[in-house]
Amino acid sequence: MKLLLFDIDGTLIRSQGAGRETLAYALEEVFGTAGPLADYHMSGKTDPRIVMDLMTAVGISADEITARLPQVYEHMAARGREIFPHREMHPCPGIPELLAALHHREGVVLGLLTGNAHLTAPLKLSAAGIDPVQFKVGVYGSDALDRNQLPTIGIERANQLTGYEFSGYNTVIIGDTPADILCARAGKVTAVAVASGWHSAATLAKYQPDHLFENLTDTQTVIETLLAK
Repeated sequence: MKLLLFDIDGTLIRSQGAGRETLAYALEEVFGTAGPLADYHMSGKTDPRIVMDLMTAVGISADEITARLPQVYEHMAARGREIFPHREMHPCPGIPELLAALHHREGVVLGLLTGNAHLTAPLKLSAAGIDPVQFKVGVYGSDALDRNQLPTIGIERANQLTGYEFSGYNTVIIGDTPADILCARAGKVTAVAVASGWHSAATLAKYQPDHLFENLTDTQTVIETLLAK
């Protein structure tokens, strides 16, 4: 059995900046300001980490931010339902073919490990033409401020869902940022990096993933890598 946990933005889909727009809208609605969002690098960070950084930068207390996070997620989802279908969001190269092939493989559990909140993640996937239902396990940014805590949560959920004993030995994280690689290392799982997002293969290689692809278009090779013993 293999548990495959995919990042969303830059790995499964390209969201064309729509995620940043939904966040800006939600922060304005909940806190009256988006803070220094224009200069903030979101790549690889969880939604609550981003909100915490932006709002503490304008003097809002961590306690208040934490208390209002559910409102932020609700507003992000509401805005996402409005704009995602019109933003030409699309899958990254090779993703439709890869997911179709994995869907029919026995002993494979597909899952998500993403910095996105649980309400917006499926909306993004659907807008890009990817059925979120195929991902049986989900662990989201709204589950933890620190992305490095997410692998343990994801494995625990997979174990509860399947009754199987997943661990770092049979779990793989697929992502496009250095944070995905570091997250996999923190969870002691296999790290597969892909340069389909905003980081070059040369940059990703510096973080020493177990496997590195320019993209995921070679379906057979990618599957052999993901399912290797």
